[in-house]
Amino acid sequence: MTESHRPAEASWFRSRGGRRFGFEFGAIVVLKLVALVLIWFFCIRPQPRADTQPAAVADHLLAPAREVPDDR
Repeated sequence: MTESHRPAEASWFRSRGGRRFGFEFGAIVVLKLVALVLIWFFCIRPQPRADTQPAAVADHLLAPAREVPDDR
């Protein structure tokens, strides 16, 4: 039983079309990552939190109401 040993064929990814495919695929991945980062910074990023220390909450809730003039 002899196996036929044929020379290894060159990979399609090493051809001109394969390199182009790899470049385009990499560019798409990079563009999507940039888009996700931009969406994060403009839409999802945590906003500054309100001061929730007990003293600040008490000052806010127990502060006297401001009187609004009636002549507006």
